[in-house]
Amino acid sequence: MTDHATTFLRRFWPSIIVLGFILYATLSSDPIGAEDLPSIPHIDKLIHAVMMGGLTGAIIFDLQRADRSRRLPTKYLIVIAISVMIFGGVDEILQMSIENGRSGEWLDLAADWVGVWVAYFTAPPAVRTCLKMN
Repeated sequence: MTDHATTFLRRFWPSIIVLGFILYATLSSDPIGAEDLPSIPHIDKLIHAVMMGGLTGAIIFDLQRADRSRRLPTKYLIVIAISVMIFGGVDEILQMSIENGRSGEWLDLAADWVGVWVAYFTAPPAVRTCLKMN
């Protein structure tokens, strides 16, 4: 493995794990544990928000951990948020186009985006506290 790949994996392993979990949970025809979800109306929307918010937070964590000397610039946070929102849209399109018993929904996409923006505002101060930067 090249030095760049090793550095990337070492720096972004939390984001890679979250991304892998999301892809498995959203694109698998029968993800483990799906049948055990409580029968709370629209719990899937909360799960979508948590997954995309978690991905946003993981990326913010990984980038901030790599450079603790300063806070992440707002433009970085905006690019992260927009990128994860686009990923959420692509994920919903994939769910619609892959014939595996899953379906993409506009409300799932809206929940994804809500999760992204909640993380946009809450993750940076939480990450700085976790990294003892404050």
